[in-house]
Formats: sequence, structure tokens, C-alpha cells
Amino acid sequence: MYDLPKENKDLRRYVLGKDLRRLGLYLLWMALWYGGAMAYNHNHQTYTPDRLMLGWKLFFWMLASATLGFFLFRIYTFFTDRAYQGTILTSGLSQSYEGSKDPGLLKSADYDFRLNTALKLETDRGKRKRLHFEQKNGFYFYYYEGTKVVKFHGLPYPVAVGHQHPNARQYRMCAACGQVNGAKETRCQTCFFTLIDEGEYAYYLLHDVPGKCL
Repeated sequence: MYDLPKENKDLRRYVLGKDLRRLGLYLLWMALWYGGAMAYNHNHQTYTPDRLMLGWKLFFWMLASATLGFFLFRIYTFFTDRAYQGTILTSGLSQSYEGSKDPGLLKSADYDFRLNTALKLETDRGKRKRLHFEQKNGFYFYYYEGTKVVKFHGLPYPVAVGHQHPNARQYRMCAACGQVNGAKETRCQTCFFTLIDEGEYAYYLLHDVPGKCL
């Protein structure tokens, strides 16, 4: 129900590409571990069977590789990072700096300025979720309490589909990079991905039009 619109083909390809790369790296990781075990057995053919990587030893070797790779390549996101709609209960915006040269001076050249956003959401199924990400522009009124947002799989920034703040209607959020663009823009001015038409998406969610958001 909350998949990316068909009109945003480049975003759909981007998310699919990320998923396939992650899965491919995981399979390559498993193949390397299995190849290492087979190479060990090949190079030690004179060993007795109890000293080779066979049976339960090979099983636990592959189980260890699968478990480590599951977290290393974040395979768990296939199960946890699912699209959903929620209403913002609380929204917090904090500032942080990372000094690289002189911590006693606030110089833009020496500091990495960050806007850390924390949202507490209640989904349409009554579950509570938390989101943490960095905003590029720091528009607090976009993620305002009471606003309905959709969090898409594979994209870090939720998109508002029910604005409570009138100023938010003048902008569109890029779900890929977090850049805030003008309401008339169709592509992000930073990463050049197509922008999700928030008004149209909200309409089809409200009226449950089949095929538009699938």
C-alpha cells in the first residue's frame, strides 16, 4: 500500500539497486567463507577427517559467516525497514558540531554542522516507531506534530502526506537526500531524483485508488 509511486521510476530503481547490491555482497561474503573452508581442506588433505573442515565444523563455520554478514551488510533491513504511514506525535530538532581543527572557534571551514531530527510516530496500526536522521535544511515545520508521513523502504527521509503547518505546502522533501525543494519542482535540485508528488499521493491514499501507489 505504501510503495513508491510508479511515476518515481528512478527512485524505485535506486532502492532496488541498493537492495540487490546488499544481497549480492552478502552472497559473495558467504561464498568467500565457503571457499576458504574448501581451500583449507584441499591444502591439508593429509590431515585426519577430525582436523578438516567437515560436518559440524563446516556447519558452524558457515553459520558464523551468515550471522556476521547478516549484521555487517544490514540484511536485517529487508525485514525491519518496511514502508508504513504514521502520524508524528513528537518532533525534536537538535544541533551538533564536529570540530576538525580548532574546537575553540566556530568557523564553518572547521566544523561539520548537523541537524539531528528525532520523530516519534504512531502508525495506522497503532504501533509506535522512532526515526532518527539528519536534515539538510532544518525546516522544523515540515515534520510538525500531527502531520501524517509515509516512510518508504530504502529511503531515509519520510514524506509528509498531511501537512498541518501552512508553510510546509510551499516545499517538497526529497526522500533520498533530505533536500527541501520548492513546491513546483519535480526533481531534487541536489541529487536530481524525481520528487514524490505529496498531494497526489495523499489523495490516492485517502481514496484508496488501486494501482497508483503500488
